[in-house]
Amino acid sequence: MELKNFNLLLILSLLWGASFYFIAKSLLFFSYEQIVFFRVFFAALTLFGFLLLKRVKFDFDWKLWLSFLVMGILNNVIPFLAFTYAQNGITASMASLFNATTPIFVASFAHLLTQDEKLSKLKILGITIGFLGIVFLLNPHEKMVVDVYKLIALIAPISYAFAGIFGKILKGKDPIFSAFGMLTCSSLIMYLFFHTAIHAVNIEQFEHLKHVVFLAIFSTAIAYILYFELLARVGATKLLLVTFLIPISASILGVLFLNEAFTPTMYLGMITIFIALFLIIKDKK
Repeated sequence: MELKNFNLLLILSLLWGASFYFIAKSLLFFSYEQIVFFRVFFAALTLFGFLLLKRVKFDFDWKLWLSFLVMGILNNVIPFLAFTYAQNGITASMASLFNATTPIFVASFAHLLTQDEKLSKLKILGITIGFLGIVFLLNPHEKMVVDVYKLIALIAPISYAFAGIFGKILKGKDPIFSAFGMLTCSSLIMYLFFHTAIHAVNIEQFEHLKHVVFLAIFSTAIAYILYFELLARVGATKLLLVTFLIPISASILGVLFLNEAFTPTMYLGMITIFIALFLIIKDKK
């Protein structure tokens, strides 16, 4: 990978890793529903401005927007709600480790739901090791209330995996417009289901909106733009390297700025999951 592309990859990992930090700071002043709504809403507005500057033609085909709706639910609403709610009970570092399990679920579900992505022996080994890492992270010996938050966090990578499989339907479409479509539909869904919580935001809360705005603009909208730029430059397999880097950046931010502790169980889970990811990515054709 060229140095400039690797630098972009590092920036992307920092933006996505920082999302867990921004969520932790935002939860001090906002509910999880409010955070997710403002995240997708401001991100959609940011991408709308970007599309206008690029003079991208808007497609209003209802079947396309139905796909955006499904993708918005799978790729934004469910995982964003799961991670944001879970961070009421787990650290940003822990949440980022659960995020790193996404390729493990992608490989598992792709085998079951597609005809062209069947498991090889190497992938089976990687998935088996990966699920062992998830067990380490869940750590059932801890208090049950903490385990509930961890289980909710696990919903996010599962939803991302389904989004990755379903998202093939958007192949050939403008990726930034697709991201805008997903985030727009996500904003509508969040408002329809959580309008009571959203309307409960008061003036005092808006004084602390900056971390939510950073989450929306940098860790969502700009991250989407960088992701699709890198996807075009280096391909999907090399881009999966970001999966290794996100927990590192998230954990550094968590330890330095949120006073989080990185426990022995988390180290064990991280190492095991990284081995699993290496085996799964190594087998990519």
